[in-house]
Amino acid sequence: MAGIINWNELWKMMVSGHKRRGDHGEDMDRAWDKRAKKFNESVMQHTERTRRQIATLELKPEYTVLDVGAGTGRLSVPIAKQVKSVTAVDPSKGMLACLQENIKREGITNITSINKRWEDIELGVDIEPHDVVIACHSLGMFDIQKALAKMDAASKRYVYIINFAGKWMGNGDEELLKAVFGEEHRPRHPLDYILFYNILHDMKIYANVNILDTEFEQHYDSLDDAVDRWAEMRDIPKEKEDVLREHLSGILAKNNKTGALFFKRKSKSATIWWQKNENTNLR
Repeated sequence: MAGIINWNELWKMMVSGHKRRGDHGEDMDRAWDKRAKKFNESVMQHTERTRRQIATLELKPEYTVLDVGAGTGRLSVPIAKQVKSVTAVDPSKGMLACLQENIKREGITNITSINKRWEDIELGVDIEPHDVVIACHSLGMFDIQKALAKMDAASKRYVYIINFAGKWMGNGDEELLKAVFGEEHRPRHPLDYILFYNILHDMKIYANVNILDTEFEQHYDSLDDAVDRWAEMRDIPKEKEDVLREHLSGILAKNNKTGALFFKRKSKSATIWWQKNENTNLR
């Protein structure tokens, strides 16, 4: 029954609640510039998770792929080895600099990067339609319905959105952030895959959903290394790093062979996808 809930307006309200002061627009892009190197070090460890996610995509050697919010290329780089070409769009110069390093290291020549926010991309000017359009944990736009409509318009064959299903923050992250930021911290409602699905349904895009159980290990050279990485990714102020250190001491395990520290994160990952020629006849 359409009209009972305006899912796009609900999304806007929830996204606004997720953003701390200065955590938007160009300020957010600069924040990701700062985090890019440590973010790259972390996500490029997730090889098995990446393999399983890519296995859910319809990719052929003659396809062109558009990666919206590509970051440092966790998906773009391995996908480029399977398809004709990849276009990686991301607003962070720091992220794309890491992407270029990853491209060079892997000897890849078929990835083109565009340093723009998806909201500012003009179809037919900045990019042409691609066979496959993907977005993995990268859709935090305020007007998500408009962003999804542009993704749909940019695709000739398939669109894939990968996002968490259910609660994604584990290992006491909420307790940590409350201890650090006090009353300023508001518990975050997860931007769950079901919000995308409901918005797409209102757009008369009747998508498919695959849900996977995912697990990955994050490794650190030392407790100091872990504190440094977490502080940067979660904007922990210097004077609160003792709280962070205590938190990490309680959740990190030690590899008895190497002495390195690690922790496991489990979550459910949802892949929302639709095939363009199927939906074209429905609208």
